[in-house]
Amino acid sequence: MSVHLDALLSSKKVLLLQGPMGDFFSQLATWLKTKKIEPYKLNFNGGDWLYYHHHKNVFNYRGRMGDFSLWLHDFLLEHQIDSLVCFGDCRKYHRIANQVALDLKLQFFAFEEGYIRPNYITFEQDGVNFFSNFTKHLLQQIESNQQLPLDHYIDVHNDYAKLIRSAFCYYLAWSFCVFVYPHYKHHRGMTPLFELYCWFLSGLRRIKNYHLETPRFERFLEQHSKQYYVFALQVHNDFQIRIHSDLKRMESYIEHVIESFSLNAKPEHHLVLKHHPMDRGYREYSRLIKDCTKKFNVVGRVHYFCDIHLPTLLKQSLGMVTINSTTGIQALFHGIPVKVLGRALYDLPRLTSQYPLSKFWHQPGVVDKVYFSHFRHQLIEYSQLNGAYYGVSAWMESYQEPVLETVES
Repeated sequence: MSVHLDALLSSKKVLLLQGPMGDFFSQLATWLKTKKIEPYKLNFNGGDWLYYHHHKNVFNYRGRMGDFSLWLHDFLLEHQIDSLVCFGDCRKYHRIANQVALDLKLQFFAFEEGYIRPNYITFEQDGVNFFSNFTKHLLQQIESNQQLPLDHYIDVHNDYAKLIRSAFCYYLAWSFCVFVYPHYKHHRGMTPLFELYCWFLSGLRRIKNYHLETPRFERFLEQHSKQYYVFALQVHNDFQIRIHSDLKRMESYIEHVIESFSLNAKPEHHLVLKHHPMDRGYREYSRLIKDCTKKFNVVGRVHYFCDIHLPTLLKQSLGMVTINSTTGIQALFHGIPVKVLGRALYDLPRLTSQYPLSKFWHQPGVVDKVYFSHFRHQLIEYSQLNGAYYGVSAWMESYQEPVLETVES
């Protein structure tokens, strides 16, 4: 369980900024109250308000982003806040809040999607993903010579239908309340109505893929098992792309990877591009991929899927290329070699390929399974909570206060 919980629970007053779409931060506030901590909440749009307005100490920020730093500085001092908590440390409001917290020497914590999935979420102090302090922590730990046992966790029953409902209601409430929060700037740079449209389109594509992709994927595996590499695509405007990578655009990475594959992979090998399901309604790369296969003369060797079983895809592959997706950790779990193109906390010697991409296609390397076991164990202990944003928050029930040692006189 994340070591950062103890630090959070040393607080007396905690300000919650934006959380995941849905009621998770409302649940968190209730849990904090049981720990005798007074939660405060700051809402930035109608969606935030919809899922958090029944508690006490609810405030709304309706000003401009350029004024937020000074406003928050005064707010934190006025209410004597000890700690700030958010979901996603790269959102503009949260980056500003992090800097204000640093200036005032307050604690700053961030939730994020789980590094280990599907039964975990991430919770860290100061930053997540490549802003995490985990690598420093890992280097301080003594590596065991024996493979560690797998961790024990409760199945959190993450409810995809609840995610869809939460997103729909969030964007709808945001749309209805745009005049109440006139200066709000969303981190994805889209309007709420366009977000609703994309989620609707995502649902239609998911139904289509369910009927068409499964038989096509089964035929592919029959013909090309252990003869292909996987390129895991990511959400096009995710901060992992915008902040923690160099090319900044998913399209640029697609062209780069296909070109490298065409120049360096063995003629009998294939490449599978796996679309990110959360980007299903926002982007569709069929035309781009088709153009690239013609341009680089690999027609028939490059394949494109979205809603297929990722573990099955990984287990029968030769290796995986990723920008910095946490699916890289999943691939390592199955002993599949990984090449990271961006910046990721797991891009370490003995885990991922440290060679250029051009060499990875014919010399992917081997995953050090003992070291990965050590890495995974430390990662869970340092930053993971057994729970889900749309399922069971088992960690809230299993958390135990640290036992303070007493010195006998």
